[in-house]
Amino acid sequence: MESNRISTLKACVVLLLSAGLLFGCKPISEEKPLSPKEESKEVTAAPEPAPVAPPAAASAPVEPATDIEEITSIESLGSDSTPAPAPAPAPAPEIDDGDDVVTVTPAIMRKVQQALVNAGFNPGPVDGVSGAKTVSAIESFQKQNGIPAGKITKKTLRALGVDF
Repeated sequence: MESNRISTLKACVVLLLSAGLLFGCKPISEEKPLSPKEESKEVTAAPEPAPVAPPAAASAPVEPATDIEEITSIESLGSDSTPAPAPAPAPAPEIDDGDDVVTVTPAIMRKVQQALVNAGFNPGPVDGVSGAKTVSAIESFQKQNGIPAGKITKKTLRALGVDF
């Protein structure tokens, strides 16, 4: 009898947890945003009526200006002028990720050690293992270059010229 209650309780808990996961998760199918072409189709599908201007008071008839060229098509608009240069793409916002700590693999550590040797520091043998000499050389390099000393950050690797 007791084991029957426990298995019923387990089934209810599993059911409640499953329902919680289903309602707490993001839906599998989402409405896709409209592409610019689809948006323009929707806009042109239902044009709004143009506002009607109130009748003007009785005045002298206005003659059209004579210095306006007649435009017969869109192609005639730009035919006698040079094409406009494409607008320059907006610069991507710079993300300052220089203080992010990098997970150092033995391959990266070898590159760091070799870069330290090339920069005039003594990290010990270039073996991919971070020993006391390597840590001391990294901290000296960081202090000399105005980088907060201690951990190997993206800023440190960039200053050393190490790809990560």
